[in-house]
Amino acid sequence: MRNVINPGILLITLAFLLAIGFSTTATGKTISVDDDGSADFNNIQAAIDEAANGDVIVVTCGRYTGKGNRDIDFSGKAITVRSTNPNDPNIVASTIIDCNGSEYSEHRGFHFHTGEDPNAVVAGFTITRGVTGSGGGILCTNGSSPTIKNNIIKSNYILYDYDGGGGIGCWDGASPIISNNIICDNYCEPGGGGGGIHCYEAGSPKIVSNVFIGNHANFGGAIEFAYINIGGLVENNLIIGNTASRGAGIACWGTGDITIKNNTIVDNMAAEYTGGVEIYYIDTVWVTDCIIWDNRDSNGGGQFAQIAGTSLNIDHCCIEGWTGELGGVGNIAVDPCFVDLSAGDYHLKSQAGRWNENEELWAKDDVTSLCIDAGNPASPIGLEPFPNGGIINMGAYGGTIEASKSYFGKPPCETIVAGDINGDCIVSFVDFAFMALHWLEDNN
Repeated sequence: MRNVINPGILLITLAFLLAIGFSTTATGKTISVDDDGSADFNNIQAAIDEAANGDVIVVTCGRYTGKGNRDIDFSGKAITVRSTNPNDPNIVASTIIDCNGSEYSEHRGFHFHTGEDPNAVVAGFTITRGVTGSGGGILCTNGSSPTIKNNIIKSNYILYDYDGGGGIGCWDGASPIISNNIICDNYCEPGGGGGGIHCYEAGSPKIVSNVFIGNHANFGGAIEFAYINIGGLVENNLIIGNTASRGAGIACWGTGDITIKNNTIVDNMAAEYTGGVEIYYIDTVWVTDCIIWDNRDSNGGGQFAQIAGTSLNIDHCCIEGWTGELGGVGNIAVDPCFVDLSAGDYHLKSQAGRWNENEELWAKDDVTSLCIDAGNPASPIGLEPFPNGGIINMGAYGGTIEASKSYFGKPPCETIVAGDINGDCIVSFVDFAFMALHWLEDNN
């Protein structure tokens, strides 16, 4: 049931993630690591052991494996460990932490278990071939909450039934920030959960602007939440082509409140039930501004192959086969008009302009997706470019700099007019209504 990752799709998703970029402010010294050169250290763990809070460890391109380069432990330090340029996809792909794990010799990339906070940062690596019982690439436990960003976490493996987190495991109150990663082709044994990310009795993990492709588990091919203590956030992710027995995209069960917002969940396959999002035995799940389309299960397609369960609050989503029987407002069932599914381009077509990643320019289409300006009017539009209609787009690009532009039946307005909030070149009561809706709102 494992999927093969299309290299072209991988490059497109790298461009999507790296558009946001990585930055870090160094407050301490910089320590260098090189596996075969004249650096301060020749393995990552030795550099961490030497480091103090605020230090930055810069790892030169190469393949890092063996003692000191796997099962890496921050020991509670607020430091950054990164490649030479986490914004460069070639650097990320060429700075490899090879765990070289096996059934008889279990290893993972990083283990956070000493209360690390978001100032503990891992960025710009390919983390692969971890084999263990939980958290094949990275494991966060005991309330640790590091920042994990701009990495490729791929081809890691969970050995045992009922454990999980082929890519990343979050346990025992951990609340990591997991952003701008490609999490692909990770695998859990038949009873395991969360092929990409498994959150079990975690705190409030934030899973933002990642790409999940080709991960597999029993529950939650891409992401599984189980017994979340406080709540979790899943926002602006592409969740594509993952497989599971149930909930191939996202599976949530047990207590806790989960927010699933502005995700594109497409082409996931469940052997039994619900290819998209499955929710059961949980307090509340809020699903908003998402596109959930072309997911399948043993019964084929349709609404319940896209999303199913209890305690659901579904608003302003585009869901294939939507009938309305699950409640909510603003939900639609129309073709999202993705640019090119075969190439993995999930931008929304627009006659006013949508971002062309290959050519790095705004291109115009002959149709406009009805998912543009169809999100929750109360959601901040964030970084959406002008004209943006004053309402957030559905899907993973909604609220970002790559959101497709609004079309008003005529060429886009070339002039920004004071008070023209929705970008239609007219200052009207529509603009006043948008302003009133967000009056005194603070989104800092």
